[in-house]
Amino acid sequence: MKTISAKEFKELPKREFTSFFNSLSGAKPGFLIGSGHGQDENVAIFNSITHLGASPPLLGFIQRPVDVERNTYANILKYKHYSFNLITQDFYKKAHQTSARYKPEESEFEKVGLTSVYKKNFDCPFVAESPLHILLELYDDVEIKSNNTRLIIGKVVSVSKLEFSDKRERKLDFEKLNGVNISGLSDYYTLHKIESLPYAKVK
Repeated sequence: MKTISAKEFKELPKREFTSFFNSLSGAKPGFLIGSGHGQDENVAIFNSITHLGASPPLLGFIQRPVDVERNTYANILKYKHYSFNLITQDFYKKAHQTSARYKPEESEFEKVGLTSVYKKNFDCPFVAESPLHILLELYDDVEIKSNNTRLIIGKVVSVSKLEFSDKRERKLDFEKLNGVNISGLSDYYTLHKIESLPYAKVK
């Protein structure tokens, strides 16, 4: 097994270095974050969504440094509500295209061919093509000083367009939902459920 030192990594071209470290933590669920309203409408791809707790129900994502304009971040601060929309095999290429550098006044929904839908009393768009809609309210905005990124924490307000694998246990089956995982910036993976194991107890 070859071991690569930190010094060797630093000698790689910047694009190769970034690509490798973006993929080092493995493939994670891909989501589109819908934010804003009207002229501010925006949808952007993220694969840093993480569970932070169930009481209260919190989900977070990592926002890259905001020393340049970040439309998703600006919209969340302004409107307080935003949506997580699961990316599936049916539209992952369109979802990927949202990462292109569109102008602030341009709607990524229109540019990539996705459909925005709004729900009563909330100023954030959802992705009609997605089988899983999660509505969140901004709960906390934490600065990560080590690299100037931010952990954006949202409280789950509602979950809709659900398909459960077991309605008694309310478990989501991401294979049935046709969800995809993303590694790094451009590698997409399908999901295959292996097994559901029982709650672990000391024997």
